[in-house]
Amino acid sequence: MAQRRWWVRGVVLGSALLLAPVGAWADKLTEIEQAFEAQQQSLQQLQQEMNRLRQDRTAQQTDTDRRVMEVEKKAAEAAASSLLTGYDPGKGFYLKSADGQFRLNLGGYLQTWMQVEGSRKEEDYSAADKVAGIARHNPSTFRERRVRLLVTGQLFNDFNFHIQPDITGAARLEEGWGSYTYAPWAKVVVGQHKPRFGLEMLTSSSDLDFAERAVISRALSPEQQLGATVEGTLKLATMPVYYGASIYNGCGRIDQCPGGIDNDGDKAFAGRLTLSPPMPFGNLTIGLNADHRTFRMVNGKGATEANGVTTPVTGTSFHRFDPIQATGWKLGGDGAGTSQNGFLINGNRVTGGGDLVFDFYPFIIKGEYAYASQERDALGAGGSNLDNLIMQGGYGSIGYWIFGNKRSGLLAIGRYEHLRVDDNTGTYTAPASATKERPMEMRSGTLGLNWYVNPSVRLRANYLLTDVRPGRNTIGVSNSTHGELVHEGIAEVQIQF
Repeated sequence: MAQRRWWVRGVVLGSALLLAPVGAWADKLTEIEQAFEAQQQSLQQLQQEMNRLRQDRTAQQTDTDRRVMEVEKKAAEAAASSLLTGYDPGKGFYLKSADGQFRLNLGGYLQTWMQVEGSRKEEDYSAADKVAGIARHNPSTFRERRVRLLVTGQLFNDFNFHIQPDITGAARLEEGWGSYTYAPWAKVVVGQHKPRFGLEMLTSSSDLDFAERAVISRALSPEQQLGATVEGTLKLATMPVYYGASIYNGCGRIDQCPGGIDNDGDKAFAGRLTLSPPMPFGNLTIGLNADHRTFRMVNGKGATEANGVTTPVTGTSFHRFDPIQATGWKLGGDGAGTSQNGFLINGNRVTGGGDLVFDFYPFIIKGEYAYASQERDALGAGGSNLDNLIMQGGYGSIGYWIFGNKRSGLLAIGRYEHLRVDDNTGTYTAPASATKERPMEMRSGTLGLNWYVNPSVRLRANYLLTDVRPGRNTIGVSNSTHGELVHEGIAEVQIQF
């Protein structure tokens, strides 16, 4: 019904249109065309406006992006120039730039000893040794073994510096050097530092396994000297290889040669090579060492070692070699009583040796051996040359981690040492002016316990048993008479920051 009504309407409307005059159709068509053109113009205007808005938005977005980039760049520059501070436990305080190119570290450590000595047994001394033995005895005492400050830093990534004063007694410069690293395989160190020789001597005193370095290390490895070193690490196939070559004055620290000037003009040389071959378990490092020095007086002056083992003898043309035990007494005697007074030497010394470290947790094994041939020119009768003095010895140690590691743990460790000083003939020949001089031999054992409370605090206990021949050199030293053993104990507290 509804559809019929729409159909009727359509017929009526169509009829009306067909019956309308032609003029009315024309007018209607014109109106439609005008309306269409108006709509077209309006659409074009809208499209132009839309394009303009799009262009404005693009320009605004570009400007916004530029401003964001400028802000980000300024923020990056500000961050790069800012300084970060902090503390590494056991390593010290630091101040560094955010980009890592500059860094300043401030640290240090102190080692306090309680040194325990046996009785001096003066009732067993002969009349010739009584006064010397009483004077030579070291009482049980507290000692400040080392008090060190460390100022180190990095400049422009490749340059570093290290300043280490010792303020235990009279302040002195222990180490002071600068370095430039071109690549891992090429680094130059200039200043007062340790020539590259020996495992234990190159180990920081804050990181030693025992309270003191082994006798052979102190006797033959050069300590701090003024000079230069070239060193680096590279790979042979997959095996890391380290090399180091040093040239130095040979007159000891800067306080031992005034103004840091080489006092005898003879340069000394040292070299070290280490290999770390791949192992089925653990880590093995093998080191080879060589050193050449001259101990000859020139214009009344001669080389001096930082550790005082070899020193020029005032008013003579020669030097004296006298190895020192852990607590400071001289194994070759001090010339008091019937003891000898070290070994007179004059000329070149050539030293070679090797060392190893085998670390397979919880065990760690270390060992070092050194052999030196020292000239004794013009020390014989009528100024003749004597056979070379041979100094040789080494140590071996084994440690076991009861628990933990150096950040927090307990290490039990033992060490055996041996040192012999003789010449290369069957019958020892002493210098004409050294009536008491004769071969010397030392055997020593140390038992130790190291408790690393945390990265900054370590407690240590060492028991030392030493046998020296001839025994007269040790009279008065901790329970020793002729040929008897020397018993000593060292308890140490180390605070590191």
